[in-house]
Amino acid sequence: MPLLRTKKSRSSFAKKVKDAFRAVGYARGLTFIHDFGEHSIKYALHLNVLVDGEYIPDERLDDLKRKLRRLIYPRSVIRKWGDKLDINYHYRRSRAEIMHTLKYCTKATFLDLEWDESLAVALYGARYSNWWGNWKQEPKWQLAASDKETAALSMLEQGLHPVSGKPIKWSKKPVPWALVLTEDPVPLGNGYYLLPPIRPPPPPAQACAPPGCEKQT
Repeated sequence: MPLLRTKKSRSSFAKKVKDAFRAVGYARGLTFIHDFGEHSIKYALHLNVLVDGEYIPDERLDDLKRKLRRLIYPRSVIRKWGDKLDINYHYRRSRAEIMHTLKYCTKATFLDLEWDESLAVALYGARYSNWWGNWKQEPKWQLAASDKETAALSMLEQGLHPVSGKPIKWSKKPVPWALVLTEDPVPLGNGYYLLPPIRPPPPPAQACAPPGCEKQT
């Protein structure tokens, strides 16, 4: 989708996709944006969607894809390209497969500003993940305590601090990387780093009066 080069147009497209999935029966889901493919530095937006479900046989899958295409794309696009715009589908059964897919979806793909500097400027501060539906149910399974990196990334994608669990307030001003390095950052994966706690300011110094100048009460 080469035309989706602004935060507004990308957000609008993602909303169409979420609304389409709702319309065909998916009550909740997650979305993740990739800017570039595996082997190309040409911008080509891909929207990855994760939903609850079951294995879908080919005949039913073709019908579902057709419905999604007609809900997402305007008629002019369907007329130009035909009803063949593909929607890649993969069914994950085991926890290992699910975790592999989650790691794939949450990875960064815009790894070098020189790939598309004007796009980098237009997308500064853009949101790359989103969700819809009700997520207050009990979890079906949880991450192993040993998988700390994945657990930290999962919290960050939810906007939560990986240590305290509190909501993160992101700064809108970029910090020079040289300055970040002076703080001994701890890599968390996917381009995230954990900085040490901010030290509180020292207590105010107490003024001492010189001898013979004591305050009179």
